[in-house]
Amino acid sequence: MRSTRNPLDLSSLGYGSWEAGGGTTWGPNASHDEVISAVRRSIDLGMNWVDTAEVYGGGGGAETVVGEALQGLGGVRVCTKVAPEPDDERYTESGLRQALEQSLKRLGRDRIDLYLLHWPALELPLEVTWEAMSRLREEGLVGAIGLSNYPLEAVARCADLAPVDYVQVQASLLYRDELDAFGPLCLNRNIGLLAYGPLAYGLLTGAIDEDTQFADWRGGEVMAHDFFCAENHPRFFAPKARRAHLPVVRRLAPLAEQAGCSVAQLALAWLLARPEVVAAAVGTRNPVHAEANAAAAGMTLDEDLLLAVSALMEK
Repeated sequence: MRSTRNPLDLSSLGYGSWEAGGGTTWGPNASHDEVISAVRRSIDLGMNWVDTAEVYGGGGGAETVVGEALQGLGGVRVCTKVAPEPDDERYTESGLRQALEQSLKRLGRDRIDLYLLHWPALELPLEVTWEAMSRLREEGLVGAIGLSNYPLEAVARCADLAPVDYVQVQASLLYRDELDAFGPLCLNRNIGLLAYGPLAYGLLTGAIDEDTQFADWRGGEVMAHDFFCAENHPRFFAPKARRAHLPVVRRLAPLAEQAGCSVAQLALAWLLARPEVVAAAVGTRNPVHAEANAAAAGMTLDEDLLLAVSALMEK
């Protein structure tokens, strides 16, 4: 068994590139140069890894952006994800190797630090794919392997076959179900738990209110067929959900003021204080927001404040 739950020594915050990939889900980037600056500023301020995926931005768009942003920068780890679509073929051994080669080319790298299965296949047995992933690690083509958006029992099955280095789950102050479910397994099986969506896609920034209009997936029409959007629009942004979440965000404001930070920074610091969380990926297309996000990595919340935040979330 590994002696650490963070074998890649990932910084507590990493740059998440889903939004930066643009494309249909988030809409085109207003400024390519600004996105590159946001990535580089995050790295300058201590984030040593970037989270991306072949499907972000459509056709490898986010990987291409990340590759450009990281050109000439050393010591930055890259986590990317492979998806089974359209017919599970990419989860066969030959499919994985082809997908990896394509990601490496877009990223301008000769090795992927962390390679994740993005979501479950339709029919192909997980054991077939996990054994192939394990061989990629054994050959040194990838440094570590893991899973994202998989059920708990599937992660446990993989861990019985070959070590799972990291698991990525959705987690934030406004959505703690997966954090609570996966935490014990990750602690018991020595698996690094990575969180995505730590600011609930903008809800925890305090910049969204009842009247905010969205032209991206958060509006409920764009990419409505996508499983992630279909689950998370009603969870966060449908009128009933938003009416429930926004008062909670507003009640966090006095606690953030007490801590001398923004609500977003408080939300990030709370998440990073959870013992099961190794790191979280947080994204933005704005270098100024990148600076604010990075500052949360250095925050330490005292026990009373952590308890106050947790108590508020239970109301």
